[in-house]
Amino acid sequence: MDDLSRTATVLLPSVVVIGERRASKPMLLVPQIPRNDCLFCRVYAADDQELPWYDRPLIRQGEVGVAVCAVGAFVPGYVLISPAQHESSVQALATEAAPGFLTFVDHVVEAVERMYGPSTLFEHGSCRAEERRRSACITHSHLHVVPGAYSFNLLGLPVRSLGTLADLVNVPSTERADGYLMYREPGGLVQYAPDAGISQYFRRHIARMLGRPEDWDYAVFPQWENVRATLDSFRRSPAVTMPLTEPA
Repeated sequence: MDDLSRTATVLLPSVVVIGERRASKPMLLVPQIPRNDCLFCRVYAADDQELPWYDRPLIRQGEVGVAVCAVGAFVPGYVLISPAQHESSVQALATEAAPGFLTFVDHVVEAVERMYGPSTLFEHGSCRAEERRRSACITHSHLHVVPGAYSFNLLGLPVRSLGTLADLVNVPSTERADGYLMYREPGGLVQYAPDAGISQYFRRHIARMLGRPEDWDYAVFPQWENVRATLDSFRRSPAVTMPLTEPA
């Protein structure tokens, strides 16, 4: 998701900060290659008040992960979840970083589903070859959480059923796609397929399923009313104040 067109001004609700993990040895949970032009690296590096209202964290956990509103939200409750580590995909996370981030993802999805009901999770897992077309618009990994179900099976992708997000991270290097698409529909298993090389691939499909096929591009259709509705829900709902602090 390119952040250059994300512009507006309103007040932001308070951020929910989850307790930091304590470890007996150093853990590489900070961005390994922070970039000034990366939306998510900026979210970690900047003070909240220095960020546009729509980029300030909704929920974050120390140096593990952050959830922000998705510009181009088809429906209220659409959020993005990103790890602190600057990697091209969830599958590329360092071994020591992945478990904490996946636990954080579970907590955020639970919060969204308490407010909005069963939700679809997907990732345009980008590859490292900069010259290749990818479905991800930026190279810092981010998962999309979208309330609702959108019949991704109709896409006819050559999927491999993995079960859980942990299984995605644990796919052997010899079996990994060079760039991938991943989704999990409500009540379903994680599905994994080679990258189709089409920008905002899953967003195009969701737009079609909603009967708004032209609305797939978040930069053209930012859907600010749905973004504001998401902010209001996180501000009001007790779902985001549940005990998420990790044990010492």
